[in-house]
Amino acid sequence: MALEYIVGPVLALLLGAKFTEIQSKKANKKIEELESKITLLETETPKKLMATLMPVAKAVQKLNQEVGL
Repeated sequence: MALEYIVGPVLALLLGAKFTEIQSKKANKKIEELESKITLLETETPKKLMATLMPVAKAVQKLNQEVGL
């Protein structure tokens, strides 16, 4: 009977530790994926922004020349 009082909590502790380890690995993998996406966005955003704004800047410059500013 005393063995049940020892085995139950020890088993629960071991299962809890394993569950925590698995969840921690999943979280670390998710963090690494998100960090790689952030790095990609940091490199791609300025390129896309310049590609989008360059025609607008040229049009404004042309309009300023026509108006005489």
